[in-house]
Amino acid sequence: MKSVFGDYKFSAVACLGGLLAAAAWAGCTGNPNPIVDHSGTSVGGAGGGGVCPGGTLCKGSCTNTAFDPKNCGACGAACGDGEVCSDGTCGVSCLGGTTKCGELCVNIGSDPANCGACAMACAVGELCSNGICGLTCEDGGGIDCGGVCVNSAIDANNCGACGMACDPGLVCAGGTCQLACSGGTKTCGSGCVDVTNDPNNCGDCGTVCDAMKGEVCSLGVCSFECIGGTTECSGLCVDTNLDVANCGGCAMACKAAEVCTAGKCLSVCGAGLTKCGNACVDMMTDDSHCGGCATVCKSNEDCKLGKCEACNTVTTDCDADGWKVADGDCCDLPGSCGADPKLVNPGAVEVKGNGVDDNCNGKLDLFDPEDTVPCDQALTSNSQVPGDYAKALGICRTTTLSPLLKDRTWGLIEAKLLRANGTALPANATSISLRNSFGAVSPATVQGQRAAVLSTGLAADYTQTLPGPNTSGSTNFGSNVNISTCVGADCIKDWFTTANPPLKKANELPVAPNCGSGSAGEPAQARDSVMLKLKLRAPTNARAFSFNSYFMSNEYPEFVCSDFNDQFAVLIDTAKPPTPIPNPIDKNLMVFSEGMAQWPIGINVASGTSLFNVCETQLQNTACWDTSVSAKSCSLGAAQLAGSGFGKDGGGICTKGGGTYWLTTSGNVAPGETVDLRIVIWDVGDDSLDSLTILDGFEWLANATLPGTDAN
Repeated sequence: MKSVFGDYKFSAVACLGGLLAAAAWAGCTGNPNPIVDHSGTSVGGAGGGGVCPGGTLCKGSCTNTAFDPKNCGACGAACGDGEVCSDGTCGVSCLGGTTKCGELCVNIGSDPANCGACAMACAVGELCSNGICGLTCEDGGGIDCGGVCVNSAIDANNCGACGMACDPGLVCAGGTCQLACSGGTKTCGSGCVDVTNDPNNCGDCGTVCDAMKGEVCSLGVCSFECIGGTTECSGLCVDTNLDVANCGGCAMACKAAEVCTAGKCLSVCGAGLTKCGNACVDMMTDDSHCGGCATVCKSNEDCKLGKCEACNTVTTDCDADGWKVADGDCCDLPGSCGADPKLVNPGAVEVKGNGVDDNCNGKLDLFDPEDTVPCDQALTSNSQVPGDYAKALGICRTTTLSPLLKDRTWGLIEAKLLRANGTALPANATSISLRNSFGAVSPATVQGQRAAVLSTGLAADYTQTLPGPNTSGSTNFGSNVNISTCVGADCIKDWFTTANPPLKKANELPVAPNCGSGSAGEPAQARDSVMLKLKLRAPTNARAFSFNSYFMSNEYPEFVCSDFNDQFAVLIDTAKPPTPIPNPIDKNLMVFSEGMAQWPIGINVASGTSLFNVCETQLQNTACWDTSVSAKSCSLGAAQLAGSGFGKDGGGICTKGGGTYWLTTSGNVAPGETVDLRIVIWDVGDDSLDSLTILDGFEWLANATLPGTDAN
């Protein structure tokens, strides 16, 4: 059977639900209530045909006015050119957790023609439930309403049961029609959703997780695994201790009117507890249900004996940041010290210009230079002290892993100089140095007077000593470690064995688009590798960090898109998952994104981006230009290579080598928690022709950012 939906034709896959833009109702029967044709004709009735359960009859055709651009919100209300119909409203974007597929807004959680993503059609006979194709709706945690999988707990058209539509102005919460959402859910469109685990509304309405990449919504963040003690059940991250649909385990649903407490279905809450939504709460102490369900105390109040009372800063850590006023917290309640007091405490970093003594040291903004004065002035170029390399980066403050509260602060906990397999560098290593300049690189440093240099050869330019000079650009140290068999927290096996499609396959190196192979050149062998490992504690008011790097390689231009793809990676591990934006699944931050394409930082960025821009242009020397190099490369020319050791090859006509100029790399952290960074560079394929990176400019950021690397 075919039906017409506006100017578009679809298979008539359902008669109930009102969830699918592609659904059609013509010819459906069995609705006991007469439906009025809004063109003025009364049709249908008990036992009659041609009715539209869950839909609207417009001029003799059944349609869904929530998504029909010809009848948006009401029969005959057509959207304008370029507009879509979403949740009964014409606009330029889809609302209510729906996704634009072609010209229509669809629910990819239940549309069998677009299940989990646009154009991902289920096989004949399969249903789409929570973005998963299966033989039954239960495969995805829904119920079958006339061939459409719906979540009857939040679906306003099928609230509590198929066909039980809420009246206009009401929402569906917990399977009942209500004036407002409850139980911690949020109104998205006409339904109440739990934004902590809804993959179509993750963290906020309309934020859709990528089901094609295997993402789930956990604690309001799209990630590849469930976190915070939750369990994945049919694509959703749930707390099996509280979830009535998965009580004690996946698909172990409680009966109607039962609650899930400690993983058990109970008909009533225990002594002293009250049912609020699907949870048992103590109304005497619960800040979200103080004295009554959904009675929420203000941020500066606590629930005591069922009443919201202002917090006593003398006895209580009112902002729950770990410090009481007696411990040195100068901002425990909102006020002149800031609207969000948990960001102000002895564990914070001073933020210039906000008018707040963020770190509670009695100094304000520009009058507090403790966290901004460089500490690298006296460092020696050939230092073998790992902590000196943190200082050169700009990390001056130090702390310990488990300090007393009075000593708890952010900063460097530990630094190491290693190989890629986690073993120590040899004594007096010459592949590391601290420099106040490097050839003609400009600016020579980003902050302070020194930058850290890590190299697969000598960490020196053409004239520098201790170590150096580097006159060949090709030093073979004879170090060859296997990153597929190494053990321990420092080795990079965890990165090597992890897939991050389409950029990287498991047990392979990352691959630039249409450039090279991740399995060629003995990918598990890291030659002449060097790693700087840093363990840090983030400030309590920081959610991200950034630093700068300048990558150079003598593999350019001859070996662009070849097996000799020297690697530069920065791997991040956090004690707690950062929110609201997670870091990459393979932990590597040295990735440049341009449109839908991703590029690992190395010489292969020269094949399709403008990032590799310190090199000899094709116009300067046509004979030396490699066909794999993009015309967008080398925009700054080769002047900054002068004196760097990446110059003319033995007096020949070709410049051997090139660089990226200064890049900025960012990653996300959990405030106040530890973070490990492994900054590592190594030769691939052979030990010849070195690569090098200069590191500087580390700083903490107040807001989460898109993790990765971009031009400075």
